[in-house]
Amino acid sequence: MPMIRDPAKFYCSICTRRTKGFKTRSGLQRHETLKHISYNKLPSHIQQISNSELSHLKSAIIKELQKRLKNNYTAVGEQTFSLHCSENAFVGVFKDHITRYSPCGSFYFCSFKGENAFDEIGQILDDEKWGERNYGKGQLSFVRLYVPENGDDNHKQKTKMKLSANGEMTVKWQMTGGKDKENHKFEAGSVQFRFFLDQCQI
Repeated sequence: MPMIRDPAKFYCSICTRRTKGFKTRSGLQRHETLKHISYNKLPSHIQQISNSELSHLKSAIIKELQKRLKNNYTAVGEQTFSLHCSENAFVGVFKDHITRYSPCGSFYFCSFKGENAFDEIGQILDDEKWGERNYGKGQLSFVRLYVPENGDDNHKQKTKMKLSANGEMTVKWQMTGGKDKENHKFEAGSVQFRFFLDQCQI
């Protein structure tokens, strides 16, 4: 017998709770967060993007990130920036590293931290120095993703410890927008990067 859905309710597309549904979208989003926090199966509508477009997006990411690697003590700490990009392009770059996909929230999430995270992102962006900027005279600004336990890492041993013990970079793509009084919708995809900026003397 075919399932009858209430058009006024919101249904989970991931699990079998479709039969009950939720009264609000926020209720469905809470359900996804509680029950499907690790769901990362990519949707079927994703299309392949040309290598040239993916390379362009990677270069744009590095350019915007480098602008945040300032040589200023007051800049040490959390940094955030966003770029407009298509869902297809985002998945094309980060598909093997997406830790969560939310059908209800229309977003993807990635997290990078730990001893190998810097090199991991370097491989994704095809640039091994993606997250550091050398200002000469031994001044280095960099994205902190790991703090060695013994604290004797060459580039980080004298770092200003305003940050938490370990850094992290999160990457989140989401469709955002709105609509006017005439119900004219305006939406676009954007990806947000959040990370810790640190500095040291090398």
